[in-house]
Amino acid sequence: MRFDNIASANQLTEVLNIDSKVDSGANEMGLLGVAPHPDFINNRYVFLYYTGRSANNDIETRIARYKVQTNGMFDLASELIILRFNRPFGNHLGGQIAFDQQGYLYIASGDGGSGGDPLNMGQNLNELLGKILRIDVDKTENGKNYAIPADNPFANTPNARAEIWAYGLRNPWRFSFDKTTNDLWVGDVGQSAWEEINLITRGGNYGWGEMEGDSCYSGRPQCSTANKIKPLYAISQNSGACSVIGGYVYRGAIYSAAYGKYFYTDYCEHTIRSITQNADNTLKHASYGSFPVSIVSFAQDNQGELLAIGQGSSGQQIYKLQAASVNTQAGSMANKLSDTGCVTKTKPIEAASGLIPYAVNSPLWSDGADKQRYLSLPNNTQITVASNGDFNFPIGSVLMKHFKFGEKFVETRLFTHSKTGWQGFSYEWNDAQTEATLLSGAKDKLVNNVNWHFPSAGQCLECHTSAAGFSLGLETKQLNSDLLYPATQKTANQLTTLAHIGMFSSPLTSEQKTEKLYSLSDTQATSSQKARSYLHTNCANCHQPNGPAPVNIDLRITASLTQMKVCNIAPTAGDLGIVNAKIVAAGDPQKSILLKRMQTTDNTQMPPLAHSVIDTQAVQVVSEWITSLQTCGADQ
Repeated sequence: MRFDNIASANQLTEVLNIDSKVDSGANEMGLLGVAPHPDFINNRYVFLYYTGRSANNDIETRIARYKVQTNGMFDLASELIILRFNRPFGNHLGGQIAFDQQGYLYIASGDGGSGGDPLNMGQNLNELLGKILRIDVDKTENGKNYAIPADNPFANTPNARAEIWAYGLRNPWRFSFDKTTNDLWVGDVGQSAWEEINLITRGGNYGWGEMEGDSCYSGRPQCSTANKIKPLYAISQNSGACSVIGGYVYRGAIYSAAYGKYFYTDYCEHTIRSITQNADNTLKHASYGSFPVSIVSFAQDNQGELLAIGQGSSGQQIYKLQAASVNTQAGSMANKLSDTGCVTKTKPIEAASGLIPYAVNSPLWSDGADKQRYLSLPNNTQITVASNGDFNFPIGSVLMKHFKFGEKFVETRLFTHSKTGWQGFSYEWNDAQTEATLLSGAKDKLVNNVNWHFPSAGQCLECHTSAAGFSLGLETKQLNSDLLYPATQKTANQLTTLAHIGMFSSPLTSEQKTEKLYSLSDTQATSSQKARSYLHTNCANCHQPNGPAPVNIDLRITASLTQMKVCNIAPTAGDLGIVNAKIVAAGDPQKSILLKRMQTTDNTQMPPLAHSVIDTQAVQVVSEWITSLQTCGADQ
């Protein structure tokens, strides 16, 4: 797409559509990188990185060259495939491409996917996966549409690919060159513990998949760290980070205080941060507040000014970074729960009178904790119900959830909808049960013999995805049940009650009034209804079309067994040591990866967050459902 380079631009022009060539079936696949040729003004060449399918239907990376016509439109017929190579899985693709000052094209290629680099691509110099590649696109040789620069480190090394510039990388999603020094900065997305910022040197080995961060990867505890380069900076995922988004060294002219600083962020943690290299090679770190949405990429204009591309509940945005007199935040909340207005001031375990209680038919598993749920809308506003039953809340809405074991409150979470999107806040209760205090980041604490995880604001949005409508449990299928309302001591259907008090902007359809989910303990429901309800609640927020999961499956209860794309289908994200594993093996729970991930509490577990205790009841119900499957053709 193209638009005028002014802040008031309000029109997009489509200049190229290659949807028929691109395979974006898995979440990380698609059109991932774009780079104009350094001599674009004369040759009009633009290079793309995208994923497609080979003649054998394998996933492949393609580096393609297009020519842009004088009217600004790409010539679709001008495509020239420069480089193509297969990938075993649909994730960890890398995707960045960029030219250095010598005019050579660099390509970020992830390790091939799954988890833990099971094929050891990162350390294999005979493979292009898990590498930074460097090629000359202005020359051809050996029947290829590119040449190998003479100073590539493995140009004359037997059993090594000459295209490799550096290796031992997991998923170098975004990299950039410093305009002044030509230094190559890479944000390498981590596995289970560490995110990395790396300065790439010629022929360097950055450790993956033997190392993660400064030491051995947990999946390979006996690794060798010899001759491997540690990251310039390793970021613990305990901070709430989940996917580092590499940025740029600022070389603009407007903000002199930012000059020479490398700016980056994290997809989950959202804080804008910088690294400055001092003369003695020590590092200085700084932070500058938070983005209101998840950032997926940075950009740099011709003047060296920085931009960021974000996605969130309010859509996709392009931000231009600028200095501020104070740190700006996506939103602020009172430090004490009693000061938020969501609870009674003198007795914060009680919800304020304006909040409406609700309960869900199939609750999200939270390590055995009980939950109390409330919703609140601004005056004179209503909920819009989507065709699939999801509740869409107006700006200003607040959702509140108490977590407790017995009568002991552990945590209260507020989920608020502002103009910039949804934002989560986590409050930790004191032992006296008189107050809960806002946490500034993620935290783990032993509670009731459970390693309780308090999520960061960014981690909230890992589960509260845009694909799932953000609010998760607020949908017709979840609230189609009776509830005892404490204020009136009357029991009534929740959907009927909300409609009666005017909470919906339009009447519910007959289908929305009849569909429902089922709890694991519902004795009137079948094992299929209970298992599919559980998967819908606990898994489908990520595992559905347009969800953030890297595998192409649909675990919503509305999907047929065939549409789920799990039955007797081999996993693409690792087999966890199961021979002849399937995502769901019809009639055989022991060979079903889906069930195996529910039974683990390590980096292969699902859901990946806030899960330190196995839900044994859910394991039993899902196992019974898998056992009952005779074939994959019927809707079971």
